[in-house]
Amino acid sequence: MLVMVAIYVGLCLWWKPRPGMIVAGAVWLGFLIFWNVTAGQGGPRKSEETARSRALHQYLLNGGLLLMFVSIPGLRGRFLPPNPWHAPVGLALMAAATLFHIWARVHLGRNWTGQVTIKTDHQLVRSGPYRFIRHPIYTALVALALGTAIISARWLSLLGAAVFLVAYLRKLRIEETALSQTFAEWEEYRKKSWALVPGLY
Repeated sequence: MLVMVAIYVGLCLWWKPRPGMIVAGAVWLGFLIFWNVTAGQGGPRKSEETARSRALHQYLLNGGLLLMFVSIPGLRGRFLPPNPWHAPVGLALMAAATLFHIWARVHLGRNWTGQVTIKTDHQLVRSGPYRFIRHPIYTALVALALGTAIISARWLSLLGAAVFLVAYLRKLRIEETALSQTFAEWEEYRKKSWALVPGLY
């Protein structure tokens, strides 16, 4: 992932993006460094996502990042008209998403891994953001992508954010299947919470 980010940063600098997109790229770089540095494998596992499924998820994320940051001649149409508020609004969303992600990670603790995994001592966390959202880390990542699209204001970036959404909708379904087979209380928890966004989904 970090190699891909380095490639994206190099391409972005080549195309001389606006200051807002440079800051957005820096946020993503910092986020992904934190993600990789803190990614623990934890203890023994009862089950985990297949290598093929993990690879597909990574391909989708790489493609989404590419669409968000790379400028392609002939595909630079905008879904938002020029406005000086795009960058502040998008960056504010990205900052909120980053803090939300950290909050979720603190509550998830050693249960967290970068892939769908059920550990032998796995716990069903329902504290912090998990009280009302079942997948707050996925919410944070999709919000990061949406914030980037708002800063860019280009259709291509919005498509990249949509790819992120598709990737995490797919992943949460895999994770929810695994959790429902592991915890007897899962169905009750599912009925009292939202998957990604309260009141919406």
